[in-house]
Amino acid sequence: MQNSYSMQELIDALDDVVNEASPMPFGKRSMVDVGKISDIISDMRMALPLEIRQAQKVVEDKNNIIDEAKREAESIIRKAEERRRELIDESDILKEARRRATEVLGSAEARCSDLRASTDAFADKMLMRVEELLSKDLNDLRLLRQNIASPVTQQTVVQAPEKPGE
Repeated sequence: MQNSYSMQELIDALDDVVNEASPMPFGKRSMVDVGKISDIISDMRMALPLEIRQAQKVVEDKNNIIDEAKREAESIIRKAEERRRELIDESDILKEARRRATEVLGSAEARCSDLRASTDAFADKMLMRVEELLSKDLNDLRLLRQNIASPVTQQTVVQAPEKPGE
């Protein structure tokens, strides 16, 4: 196995090992290759931090988008303030400038709020998906460990006694 597999690929490989297990006579148990399972589990341990780093990257990207939206909103507000100051000399123009500044400010705040909401929803969706994958992987891993812990699932072969003269 290599370290570059995703958790889903490693789970699929683990599933293949279990499905390819040799059945034991007179029962529902099977023999599995403990070495292959051990290799896959080792690769899973190495892949899990990658999955977590990807989730952290999603959160970081969300925060960067929110910060950029805040900077853009502040820039829009600054521009509106500058424009308002330019128009302060005439009262009609002043009234219009105040109205437009309020409108731009409201628009910027609404855009920032919409952007934040959509970013939060996207990040939440991605984190929920990662959480689901990690939960499923953890449950699969627990089942695997439980199966490995059972002495019958170890790869043990009972040999028939030798006949004299062979």
